[in-house]
Amino acid sequence: MKRPGRPCVRSSSLPLFLPRPGFKCGPRVLLALTLPELRFLQKKLSLAQKGQLFLSRVFFNEKGALCGPALGAPQAVMLLENLVAAGGKHFWALGWAGALNPDLPLGSLFLPEKSYSLEGTSRHYLPRRRVFQPDPEFFLETQELLKSYGLKPRCAGVVSTDAPYREDYLFWERWSPRVQAVDMETSALLAAAAALGVKLVVLLIISDRIGPSGRKKAPSSLLQQTRRQLFPALSTFLERGGPEGPPSIRT
Repeated sequence: MKRPGRPCVRSSSLPLFLPRPGFKCGPRVLLALTLPELRFLQKKLSLAQKGQLFLSRVFFNEKGALCGPALGAPQAVMLLENLVAAGGKHFWALGWAGALNPDLPLGSLFLPEKSYSLEGTSRHYLPRRRVFQPDPEFFLETQELLKSYGLKPRCAGVVSTDAPYREDYLFWERWSPRVQAVDMETSALLAAAAALGVKLVVLLIISDRIGPSGRKKAPSSLLQQTRRQLFPALSTFLERGGPEGPPSIRT
């Protein structure tokens, strides 16, 4: 007689259910983590189809997609999972970071070459690791594309945390010698991308600086200037995506 018990699961490491985004998109995706970046890009790019993913918006066609915003590691990775299921294979995530290094200018572009995890999401994808790096070839391609538009971001380490209002002097003392910036999403996105078999880099705009004297914010006009400088590279990244040419761009 068959005994009652837990349902039979073929592998304990397989998810019990998978994302069903309800749409298909091209392979290149811009993940705008912050709302100002999403609004800026949505106005500039003509991605006619649109929808909702949880608390975020998605604009897409057969060539690529733009999605955001996403605050923190869990939401960012939930979007990534759904965008991979929709067809995304190459990702640029665009967000903000706080400088821990006093020499890192406000409003400057930062390209993390590695990320230390203090958040709780990455361990669900690569549980034995706490430091994550982007795919080396894709990272180099990103650097070359940015360089072709005269952009030379600082490349160094970042630490990703779940609790920005808990960044105290001990946090700064521990991490400022090891990394140059702090954010909330990079380590989880890199971990999930590696586990899902897709390529991803994170581009961060330095929105503020923290240190023993407190916090200094970048003027909004400075952040807007960096967005405008970065946009040609972002649009070119999408142009490489689909089989029928680039998405149209609004002037």
